[in-house]
Amino acid sequence: MIERLNIKVIVGSVREGRISLPIANWVMERAGGRDDLAVELLDLAIWQLPMYAEPFPPATGKYSDVQRAWAAAIGPADGYILVAPEYNHGMSAVLKNALDTVFAEWGRKPVAFVAHGGMGGARSVEQLRLVTAGMAMAPLSQAVHLQGASKMRDGDHFYAGEIENRRLATLFDELVWWGKALKVAREAAS
Repeated sequence: MIERLNIKVIVGSVREGRISLPIANWVMERAGGRDDLAVELLDLAIWQLPMYAEPFPPATGKYSDVQRAWAAAIGPADGYILVAPEYNHGMSAVLKNALDTVFAEWGRKPVAFVAHGGMGGARSVEQLRLVTAGMAMAPLSQAVHLQGASKMRDGDHFYAGEIENRRLATLFDELVWWGKALKVAREAAS
């Protein structure tokens, strides 16, 4: 039996009418058809993490109740997929805040990106790769950049084409490879 990797899919937008949620649902649906991934959706609109203003840096591990709850949600993951909108040539503030809220739980795990917005979210992913690498995460070289995503949406449903589905499958394959490799390394180090 194949061991399934525990992957958290994080919706990186809380805007009314956001396309990030239908895209995240597409990711969840496609991942659900694989026998090597166990995915869970974490919607930042539901989590409503306050803008980080805690007295201690997250790297100290001195967490508030909100931080402990968020750490418990993301900590068990073997990897992450961030559904990343691009706002004003960069990542969304709510996604950056979610990353900043805790620290140790993210480390030594792969992170993949499914992006949308101007240039298919490329500038958002560029910033996220820098930030996640600085947090000891392993940002993948593969990403899914959705050009014209709003035209692939009908209400709450995202209709990806063959190219997008192939790119997402490639992203899953890379996430599984890195997820397994880093899981073995984390277990060997503990």
